[in-house]
Amino acid sequence: MKLHEYQGKELLRRFGVNVQDGKVAYTPDEVRTIANEYGQPVVVKAQVYVGGRGKAGGVKFSPTPDKAFENAEKILGMDIKGLTVNKVLVTKAVDIDAGTEYYVGMIVDRNVQSFTLMACAEGGMEIEELAAERPEAIIRHRVDPVTGLRPYEAREVALKAGFKGNLNKIADIMVKMARAALELDANLVEINPLFIDEKGNPLALDTKFDVDDNALFRHPDLAALRESEADHPLEIEAAKYGFAYVKLDGSTGVLGNGAGIVMTTLDVVNRVGGKPANFLDIGGGARADIVYNAVKLVLKDSDVKSIFINIFGGITRADEVAKGVIQALQEGILTKPVRMRIAGTAEDEAKALLAEVNSDMIKMYPDMFQAAEAAVEEAKK
Repeated sequence: MKLHEYQGKELLRRFGVNVQDGKVAYTPDEVRTIANEYGQPVVVKAQVYVGGRGKAGGVKFSPTPDKAFENAEKILGMDIKGLTVNKVLVTKAVDIDAGTEYYVGMIVDRNVQSFTLMACAEGGMEIEELAAERPEAIIRHRVDPVTGLRPYEAREVALKAGFKGNLNKIADIMVKMARAALELDANLVEINPLFIDEKGNPLALDTKFDVDDNALFRHPDLAALRESEADHPLEIEAAKYGFAYVKLDGSTGVLGNGAGIVMTTLDVVNRVGGKPANFLDIGGGARADIVYNAVKLVLKDSDVKSIFINIFGGITRADEVAKGVIQALQEGILTKPVRMRIAGTAEDEAKALLAEVNSDMIKMYPDMFQAAEAAVEEAKK
């Protein structure tokens, strides 16, 4: 679960991290009021669950309250990577040229099966770009989840990264950030930039905070912060049906029964030269109405050019799957070709039902690779 910048800052403040002050506003008038209250230049920052807000025009320096109002009018309602800006964070402006910007972060690192502290002397830029272009610039340190990050380890990382300023204070922020990540079951906590003023004192100017969904039962206060705008609209609709659905960036819709077979189906689509448009698990024992709703959901994605249905019938009957797809065809909902591989329970009955329909829109194959190739070919057409 992703959190907004202002929420992440508040969590870090709980753990004693020196965080830049700011207030959330929902209208330009509120922004001007806050700017007047601060009595100095401010920065108006879009609050959406994506990075690159500055490049998209969602972060603007405002030297006066009237300029803050004007900038808020531009930012509120704008689209940033598919998300609409409904609120902004107003913070006191900081003279970046008078100090130094660093990057520090904690991630769940699958390579070492633990948490990893990352530090870089080049703060203010997107860490993903830096990791791709110059990975050697990022210092990494495995953090023991039992002992946590110890002060001497944090100082050592800061030295290796080339940090300047009061290293004891910088290390203290890193230790507190690591404790927040561990205690709140975070997948990711970033401070970028970590600003060091001319006196060597650190200040967290921006944060990114992602919490593990599976741990939210331990943190009801964090679960209450979830906002539907963080999810794709189709993922929200899928949840109403009880489907496990994830939007992807391909053109072949994928539908299967069980997480394992759906993951395999994604791999097969990639192997035959296609790109999956989604992950959709209808679960076990799905009947015709569930399959019908799943097909209808997949087709709401304008990126989908074909559908690959891969079912291994155990408690899920193949004829029920066929009935659901046929219903979508008969009601005019099925506008993209479906290529299926259905094996197992009631497989012969499914073949008989499809033979009666005799439509080029729905074809069944004995092998999932053949079905995948056919679906990918249809998508490429």
